[in-house]
Amino acid sequence: MRALDLYERLHECPLCGLSTDLCHDQGKVDRLFAGAQVETCWVTFQRERAMRKYEESGTVLAPHAQTASLIPRN
Repeated sequence: MRALDLYERLHECPLCGLSTDLCHDQGKVDRLFAGAQVETCWVTFQRERAMRKYEESGTVLAPHAQTASLIPRN
């Protein structure tokens, strides 16, 4: 597991998760991709909405230490 962790830290981009040999080479990226499109992760949307409501409540002690959990419907 340590070897895998080291490999990932050395060879995988922390932003996109692809190999740094690919994503850090603009020529390769331009040859492979025509561009990008913006999509919405609705799970993150709900979490961000919950965090905004919480922050607006005025009870936030450590805004960067909070997290939000989804509540399943019954």
